[in-house]
Amino acid sequence: MNVRNLAAAALALVLAVLLASAAIRLGQAMEGFPLRPVRIVQRVTASLEVLAMLGLAWLAWRRHAVVVAAALTVFLSILGILAGQNPPAAAALGNLLAGLALAATFAWILGRPRRGPIRRPLAHLVAILLAVQCLLGAWISIFAVELWTLPLFLHGIVGSAIACGAAWIGLRCEQALPRFALLGLALAVPAAGFASALFGQPLGATLAHAAVAALLVAAAGFAHARLA
Repeated sequence: MNVRNLAAAALALVLAVLLASAAIRLGQAMEGFPLRPVRIVQRVTASLEVLAMLGLAWLAWRRHAVVVAAALTVFLSILGILAGQNPPAAAALGNLLAGLALAATFAWILGRPRRGPIRRPLAHLVAILLAVQCLLGAWISIFAVELWTLPLFLHGIVGSAIACGAAWIGLRCEQALPRFALLGLALAVPAAGFASALFGQPLGATLAHAAVAALLVAAAGFAHARLA
């Protein structure tokens, strides 16, 4: 396998781990939720991601982004071992944010063109806003006792700005797949977030929001590699 194939495989595995982790966080408060099979999926996909990372490091260990991905993988592995099945809030926050950063890094490796990228400074601004949005979203999902608080409103405002920025970047992507992915996710992420908040965070809407948010992070990482 080449670097791009390994990066794509590792990205898919990280996204699966993020979705399984979100399901575990939500399912712990629900009676009858099948936690055991979801935990198995999480462990298997996390282990496979480590193998994909080892292959990627073997092929491209001199690339800075590969070194970052390896460091994040080591951090997540150690954190998972130390925190256990019921991690404290701080460990859960670190796990979520590092997982999103790892997804963005693999997507960046996948999207990095052989020729020089197109210089678009707005891509950096969208990336910064997305990082702030991830911090707000992670804080709300792990620490918030009440839903309708100032962080939620800030999350909505920043999310709307990111949706506009992601749509702008999507319209300027040369390839059709990332263009339509960014446009679709720019609409899906706030829609799923508003549905989750308005209906009291039901499992389906909240999981959908987590899934499309992780996909948006990955799509933004890919687009940033092409444009920034």
